[in-house]
Amino acid sequence: MAAPPDPTRPKPRIEHDGYLVMYAPDSGLDGLEALHFIAKRTYALRPDEMIVPIAQQRPLFTSDVYFEDADPFESSLRFESDLGPPKPGTDLIVNANCYAPGGNAIQCRPSVQVGQTRIERLVVGNRVAFQRAGGRVQFTPAEPFSVLPLRYELAYGGVDRQQSLAPLVCASNPLGTGYWVAPVDGEPARDRWTVLPNIEFPDRVMTPDTLVVQNEKRQVWQAPAGFGPVPKHWEPRASRAGMPEGARGLWGLLHGKLDPKAEQFPVMRPEFWSCASPGLCLPHLDGHEKITLRHMHRDRDDLVLRLPIEKPKLRVAINDAAMAPVTLTLDTVHIEVEAEEVMLSWRGTVKPGITNLDDLKRVLIEVDGQLTLPAPLIGTGFPADLLTGEFPGPDVLNLKGIPRPGQG
Repeated sequence: MAAPPDPTRPKPRIEHDGYLVMYAPDSGLDGLEALHFIAKRTYALRPDEMIVPIAQQRPLFTSDVYFEDADPFESSLRFESDLGPPKPGTDLIVNANCYAPGGNAIQCRPSVQVGQTRIERLVVGNRVAFQRAGGRVQFTPAEPFSVLPLRYELAYGGVDRQQSLAPLVCASNPLGTGYWVAPVDGEPARDRWTVLPNIEFPDRVMTPDTLVVQNEKRQVWQAPAGFGPVPKHWEPRASRAGMPEGARGLWGLLHGKLDPKAEQFPVMRPEFWSCASPGLCLPHLDGHEKITLRHMHRDRDDLVLRLPIEKPKLRVAINDAAMAPVTLTLDTVHIEVEAEEVMLSWRGTVKPGITNLDDLKRVLIEVDGQLTLPAPLIGTGFPADLLTGEFPGPDVLNLKGIPRPGQG
């Protein structure tokens, strides 16, 4: 597995201590249906205190970012793309290491607590499972550890490369370890072994009797244990994707209600947009909540932080319409413990009043009473190179320099 991320490694930043705002169009069968707005801010993590904004903001991510900037099949997901519709709850994402209590342990239970909700994982030292030809599966004793990265490479999953026909990939975590599928009937018995996962669910601890997956149960997915974001292409999240609800009628018109492919194209479920690990998509948080991280800080057993009370006040004007408020909900709390940062993201949706994206000529954005440009995208000229046509020019940040919507 790759080394843990280096928090001192230079990353693209934006000199900005306010909210970064962007919008993403959402189209359906009838054309443009909505504009999803996201406001994001990066804060410094201060133990036992309220988090505070920092001047060097992490950018809005327009695509998924993986650890070590690797591709999706080499490393687990670190930051999911910020562009998407509102989520069904608040995703609590934690990228961290597990520090053994007392500096050395065979196992411990790192946890995240918000209010009365506490989510635990079981972290165990290195172990190996082996099986002599025709014998029973056995586990070696766990080795002591001092620190382990809480990444999905150390959770259950991976690829069973010991099959005689072809490697078998764990659909819920192709990067993990411990995936062991029973041999097909008639295959000769032989010695087998695998590295066991370090990170498990406390109520689903693996044993020699439960490790081997029977072939008929390969489609019963076990979500990986962890605290980080889960990619869209991993199961069971991938199975929550589907067609828009409005497309059902068209599907029936084209293919009929009894089309055998209908089950392969279900309606999109809102939970698909949540990237949180099991148990960490919470009812929407309001701000001011206290979050306690256990066994995730090198110097503290319990790392306590408090979310800020304030949230962005967003108003937008589309084309010549008047400024109107956008209702925002806090739907992502992303904590980078080693970097001592917290990213908060709020989302809200606006009906644009037009159906053709080409008719979208101007979007004015106001945050906390100040007009602002959409968030700059690292490595591009956006948004400055888009200020053409009916978009206002350099005076976009000057309230007096912009004609009020509807005034020509």
